[in-house]
Amino acid sequence: MIARWLLVNILTVIAIVLWSLYRGYDSLYILLGKMAAQTAFVLFLINVNMYFVFLLIRKSKVRNVKVRLAKISKTMMKYHIPLAITASLLIVIHGAMMVNAHSSELGNVKILAGALSLSLLAVLLYSGLLRHRKATGKRRKFHYTMAFIFFGFVILHIFL
Repeated sequence: MIARWLLVNILTVIAIVLWSLYRGYDSLYILLGKMAAQTAFVLFLINVNMYFVFLLIRKSKVRNVKVRLAKISKTMMKYHIPLAITASLLIVIHGAMMVNAHSSELGNVKILAGALSLSLLAVLLYSGLLRHRKATGKRRKFHYTMAFIFFGFVILHIFL
């Protein structure tokens, strides 16, 4: 199950990179903007995987697997917030670069999907801040629900 999930992650990243190469780029500036976005995506994907690690801990019946995953999750949680902040900064940089490069096309569907994704990122970060201040089940569920909604809109933005 873990190997399958890792394979899905790797194939997703490869598909995004290949799609980006297929779409091409007009200048080095746009290429750097795309690279910032792809790096942010990988960091975000690492953070989203925390949900699946915790899900596997809850669902697994094998004690050794639970213990190993708990150790992994303990290490990963130390980096959850720094990864989220770094990914968010890279996304803002990407957005600023793309708006600057395509300022005449701000009504473009891809740019509008990116703006909506950026708005959802703000809600996601706020939900993470609330969860960090006081962890409740409702806040946890809202945070991971927002993460998956954000992820869906990011995928939509990428492949438009």
